Amino acid sequence: MADQPVLIIGAGISGLVLAQYLQRHGIRYQIFERDSAIDARSGGWGLTLHWALPALRELLPDHLVDRFPETFVNKEASARGDAGRFQFFDLRSGSPLFDVPAAERIRVSRVRLRQLLATGVDIHWNKTLRGVESTPDAIVAHFDDGSSYTGRLLAACDGTRSRTRQILFPDCHQMNPLPVQLLGAATLYSAEEMGGAQSIDPFIFQGSHPETDVYLFFSFLDTPNNFDDSSKDRYYCQLIVSWADAKGIPVPASSADRIALMKQLTDNWAEPFRSLVQRLPEDTEARSIRLEDWIFRPGRTHAHPRAVLVGDSAHSMTMFRGEGANNAIVDVLDLVKRVDMQQPESFNPEALSVSLATYENDVFARAEPSFLNSRQACLDAHEFSRIVEGSPLVAARKLK
Repeated sequence: MADQPVLIIGAGISGLVLAQYLQRHGIRYQIFERDSAIDARSGGWGLTLHWALPALRELLPDHLVDRFPETFVNKEASARGDAGRFQFFDLRSGSPLFDVPAAERIRVSRVRLRQLLATGVDIHWNKTLRGVESTPDAIVAHFDDGSSYTGRLLAACDGTRSRTRQILFPDCHQMNPLPVQLLGAATLYSAEEMGGAQSIDPFIFQGSHPETDVYLFFSFLDTPNNFDDSSKDRYYCQLIVSWADAKGIPVPASSADRIALMKQLTDNWAEPFRSLVQRLPEDTEARSIRLEDWIFRPGRTHAHPRAVLVGDSAHSMTMFRGEGANNAIVDVLDLVKRVDMQQPESFNPEALSVSLATYENDVFARAEPSFLNSRQACLDAHEFSRIVEGSPLVAARKLK
């Protein structure tokens, strides 16, 4: 068993961080990804990392930590130590109501972060998990292409729609839908087209309209001259508009109609927020996302004692507090602290069972408050009165 690798299912943030940790310490692993390449999907667009940054630095080799700026959406702002204010605005008046403080905060491109974390990692691409077999001393992962791999531990880092989670918990793996509709789009704007919005915050801001309860999330995905392949004079912007199901507004099928709906819903907003949406080109792709969440419960038994959920597969959260990636990173740190990957005896059935149970308790104690706050923030974002009364949407993000 000592020669068997750790099997990592999923080359997202948590899977790649775990792979880097194992590689750094000379521990055998194999990592599998259903996609064909690192940039096959750009879901998530941008990520905000805050309280997980110390854990990330602890897990990664120094040469990758030194390269973090390669992932920043605004290297200039980060270089001057600007963590942003993440302001919340009344979109009727345009007045700022809240700042969300952070001792340290960086905004990164999800694709660029994954590219950095994949440095030197041999990823098995086009690998969709089909099934899992277990013996007392090993676990076998079977894939749709007919291949199989044997390991001493299987770390399920395969995200919100985790196939591993479906296998482990066939009766309770389904995501929990929330009563919110969301449309998201990304586009390039010149400084003039930004209408001064670039001066609000170098990374992100949000707001809601007190009469319509329609919500805005805005973030920069890239800024002029940020990288060699960045635009020389335009900002790459992400705009999200969302509303409660109770409004009874159906989501159109076509992107053009979705863009038209976004403009209709935001026509009564104050500037510059109104124009940020109204200027979206008609041919912009608008994604419709049904918001959902899910969290595991410690101690729930399954047939594969050498399998463990990590990151979004264990706790899928809404985007409204930016807690998902931060929890996923700290999951990896908790896992390697509870399971000494360098000691063969750590993988004896009895020792591993105790270690994984302790890991699950650690994760749940930390992640459940983040999960519940993220859900509440999602609901509050679409009921303005709740926000001004005090909501997790505008509260500080801290490690529990």
